Amino acid sequence: MKTHSLELSIIVPVLNEEQQIRCLLTDLLRQQDVSFEVVISDGGSKDTLAQVVADYARFCPFPLRLVQGERGRGRQLNRGIAAAKADSLLLLHVDSRFFNPRALRRALNKLADFGCRPVAGRFALVFRRQQSSPHAGYYYYEWKARLPRNECIHGDQGFLLRREIFAQIGQFREDLPVMEDTDFAERLRKQGRWLLLPDEISTSARRFEAEGLWQRQLLNAIIMCFRSIGWEDFFGDALAVYRQQGSCSRLPLRPFFRQFVRSIRRQPLAQRLKIWYRSGSYVRGHAWQLAFALDARRSYRQGLAVGQGRLRWLRLFEPLFNVLTDNPVGRLLTTGLLWLWFYSTWIWLVFTEPSNAALSKHHPAEN
Repeated sequence: MKTHSLELSIIVPVLNEEQQIRCLLTDLLRQQDVSFEVVISDGGSKDTLAQVVADYARFCPFPLRLVQGERGRGRQLNRGIAAAKADSLLLLHVDSRFFNPRALRRALNKLADFGCRPVAGRFALVFRRQQSSPHAGYYYYEWKARLPRNECIHGDQGFLLRREIFAQIGQFREDLPVMEDTDFAERLRKQGRWLLLPDEISTSARRFEAEGLWQRQLLNAIIMCFRSIGWEDFFGDALAVYRQQGSCSRLPLRPFFRQFVRSIRRQPLAQRLKIWYRSGSYVRGHAWQLAFALDARRSYRQGLAVGQGRLRWLRLFEPLFNVLTDNPVGRLLTTGLLWLWFYSTWIWLVFTEPSNAALSKHHPAEN
């Protein structure tokens, strides 16, 4: 039963995040002019998270509840949404923070401007880093997250939508071990529209700083490619390799490249060719990012705020590139280039990443 005095239900999936949940709840205490509840959806935490939530529930001015169940971000999001009482839903990561104390009020007002149309909102993303010095890579990804393009919208931006839109789009997939947020965002984008909300949301760059920005983003791109082409069997293989990393500071890519080769070699020849061709077509459709990177680099060097630069290279490149490559011959060409890139990168990783003996110490399943 819905509580009509509540304007917003905030759903946060968590797992062993006692410190981060303290910081998030403290940050939400600053929000003004909005009535909301917070639903913490726990996937089986072994720390003191339940006690932390109970302690905060005693003095928080907003309703705060903990729902518990099976692990898995998709399951946890669906479980939290089912327990939520408001008609508007905000799905947050536990390390999300807001700069503006009226960010939620302004976001709800923006969404209300579109009435019953199938729209949802996400905030402009900013990374919280240990190093305060400017960084071109983070600049690029912050700007990219503000674009209304295919696979540029992810859960760390926060998803704000009405309950009826969620019912129309369908639940988060519970069979995907990763990228369930991207899958949902793409389904919504095809049926409706994503709005960029007025304020910024910051998310921790802790994973990127520990694992390496380009390493993590490259792995994410590979996984998104296979999600898009429907080769979801690779998810389980990649997740198994990832879980073997333990506390390694840098994300080694060599085991994932090797696992890909092992996975694709198990496929019949026709299926292998189909995977490569579909992957090449996927890469062709994302080649615009090369031109966008040039625009982002120029704007970064000019000292412009994220998203304020002009997309000159992108506007020149994309129409011409699509005319030349949006055909079977073009897709075959990008497939061949992808194949060359993959194996040349793997060879490069053999010489630049730790030896087999060192990798075996941290990744025994690679032997």
